[in-house]
Amino acid sequence: MDELVQWLRAQLDGDERTARAADGELSAVFTRIGSFDPEMAADERHIMTHQPARVLREIDAKRRTLERHTPHSSGTADCSVHCERAHPGVQVCNHDGRRWPCPDALDLTAGYADRPGYRETWRP
Repeated sequence: MDELVQWLRAQLDGDERTARAADGELSAVFTRIGSFDPEMAADERHIMTHQPARVLREIDAKRRTLERHTPHSSGTADCSVHCERAHPGVQVCNHDGRRWPCPDALDLTAGYADRPGYRETWRP
């Protein structure tokens, strides 16, 4: 598996663990804050906007996007775009046949640019 895919999956796994752990810990905060109110303090608005449940939905969406945008090489059985021409030694995106890493995969990694292991070659 491609290093970018492995690294991004590890980031998503870490985010999921954090969100699941926070879900129980923050329940008292959510109860105190109540529902979203534009007049509440900025910190409270941020917490209400980024509740663990929402974070988990975003992680799931990123995983689905990543599954569509995985790399393959010529001659492998995992080509879902049915490449019309061979591309020996070059990985392309399974979603659209663009050279790997494709812009969508790079965009998914951009949010994690401050984390260890991020490579400048992955910058969109």
